Amino acid sequence: MYAPTPALDNQLADALPQWRDLARTAAVPRRNLDLADWNADWRGLFGALERFSRSHAYRQPGAVQGYAALESAWSWGSAAENASTLLLKGIDRGLPGAALRPVYRETAALWLDYARLLGAARDSLRQQGEENFEATPALAPRSGQYPFALQLLAMGVLLDAQDLLPALVEEVLLFDTDRLLDYLSAAALGLVEASGETFHPRPFGELRAFFEAPDDSAAQALVPYLQRQYREFFQLSPKAQKKTHRLAGPESWGWWAMEVSALSVLYGWDDKALRDSPHYLADLVDYARAQGSD
Repeated sequence: MYAPTPALDNQLADALPQWRDLARTAAVPRRNLDLADWNADWRGLFGALERFSRSHAYRQPGAVQGYAALESAWSWGSAAENASTLLLKGIDRGLPGAALRPVYRETAALWLDYARLLGAARDSLRQQGEENFEATPALAPRSGQYPFALQLLAMGVLLDAQDLLPALVEEVLLFDTDRLLDYLSAAALGLVEASGETFHPRPFGELRAFFEAPDDSAAQALVPYLQRQYREFFQLSPKAQKKTHRLAGPESWGWWAMEVSALSVLYGWDDKALRDSPHYLADLVDYARAQGSD
């Protein structure tokens, strides 16, 4: 008996030609960049996604079972991470919200398809008598993958794609969320109560002041968080940054306060006090607000 191949949503092969053209943008970067390095990074990520789109795992995702299916699913996970990182590069480079939105939606589709294929592979292994494959999230926010989860939910808000958040929380995260992730997805899921957990206290524990602030002072409560966890952190030397134990590493993109920017959209604050921060995505906040008013 074979585990059926789940229905997949992504259109990566069709999207890649448009993504290739994005690198030719004349947009002003949102942060200081070495454009030669940026172009090299973009080409590397794009090339990895292009190779994946030609792979057997992509073209025939249901052709194998058991451990081979598990390895095939993992290649989808790598592609989803590459797409998330490519999206980050687009944010750095200054691509406008209208250009980033389809990249985000395709990235979310890859994560969803990875979760579905991973589930099918585990079902296949159970049918073969393997019982040690519990239902752990495809994207594990309690681990160093947390930045991917944060990006998926925050950018869904900033790029007017909150319709994708319920499926991402249910299928990709398996509802394994902390207080911040719950706040970011509450409107889309209709949550009335958030988790009391904070998976990564450095830096997100300092958001407690925001969570407990009265509604009329919530934006002001985020100003010291932006100052200490972003501006002051990036003023440290790389060696000193490592000693802070702040969530960091090759999968982390701590420059952008995506969580603060998305919360600003969700709660509709007067964000004047936040806009002075170079880590606040003010133009994407404006984009999301404009889309929401249409």
